Amino acid sequence: MKLKKILSMLLVASMTFSFAACGNRDTASESTESAEAETSEETAEAEAAGETIECEPLEVTFATTYNQNDIGGILVQYFLDTASELTNGAISSEVWWSGTVLSSADTLEGLGNGTCDMTCFAQTPHTGTLNYLGFPSFAPGSDTVLEMFNKVIFEDEETSALVQQELADNGIYFLDHGTLPGGANAFCATFEFSDLDSLISGCSSFGNMDAAIFEKLGFQVTSVGPDGGYDALDRGLITATQLGLHPMVMKQWYAVAGYWALDGTYTAGSFISANLDWWNSLSAEQQEALQLACDKTVAYATEVYDAGTDEDIALVEEETGNEFVEFSDEDIARIWAANFDAKAETAMTNAEANGKGEGMEKILKICAEVTGYDWQP
Repeated sequence: MKLKKILSMLLVASMTFSFAACGNRDTASESTESAEAETSEETAEAEAAGETIECEPLEVTFATTYNQNDIGGILVQYFLDTASELTNGAISSEVWWSGTVLSSADTLEGLGNGTCDMTCFAQTPHTGTLNYLGFPSFAPGSDTVLEMFNKVIFEDEETSALVQQELADNGIYFLDHGTLPGGANAFCATFEFSDLDSLISGCSSFGNMDAAIFEKLGFQVTSVGPDGGYDALDRGLITATQLGLHPMVMKQWYAVAGYWALDGTYTAGSFISANLDWWNSLSAEQQEALQLACDKTVAYATEVYDAGTDEDIALVEEETGNEFVEFSDEDIARIWAANFDAKAETAMTNAEANGKGEGMEKILKICAEVTGYDWQP
């Protein structure tokens, strides 16, 4: 789908999800009809470009914790629709949405034992078992974060072998370069600040679940999860916090926190994944179609998140009347150092406890190299 059209659909979907009581059946119907017309157009374009792949029929069961109206859910549907288009409908799908079959905590076991064929596998909940995935889930810059993930998991001969073997031991396969971006991260505060030092000094209580990172920066941290952020800011229990920009905007935190800044980091760490035995049972043509759909989805997701960041910033600035603070290169470097050091310490502790310290050190060295950080084990 064209980027402008999908962003419009995302807005409609988000409004429908957030304000379901208001409803807007006419708009939703028009969006669906437009999407169907666009899908037909894309199928015709793919046929003309010779991108169609002939394969035996295949129904994919796809379990996800995403809601259909989340950006992640829309990307799942984009992946499956693209696979169907590329094969003239030979690949079809059944999607289990919103964690109805597999919760985030159950994904490792469920995908590994074949409860579903495919999922978007999240990195962070499973590093206790998949120790080699314990490296940071973010990096400075949207391109850099994907470069870091892809080099560690798919490109570097030594580290990819470590990660892929650990996945295989648990019955999981990550489609090649199937790392999905997750957008920019941001700070918001109830008080005015101009740089990182004024944010830290002006903050009486910083809300976050990842205390190790922000204590390294000098914040006094109170444990507050994403679902409690709005209320905690509104009641003054915390005066600043940090999270992914898009979730913060979707939760309308700009209504209770008027001052914002991107922190310079961008997330990734969700992978288009398959049960290993199921993947190995597919024909070469079926694998080719799913891999090509994966490639197209990753490229498309990058466009969506980059454009979405600009739109989210514009919305926050309009609603608050304040421009985003632009941190200096030095501030961004400090933020990244705290992130990297905190995550590296946890990763090394978990890995060493399982005899994987040497391999984890190699992985972290690549992460440091790609992100330009002088990390000393």
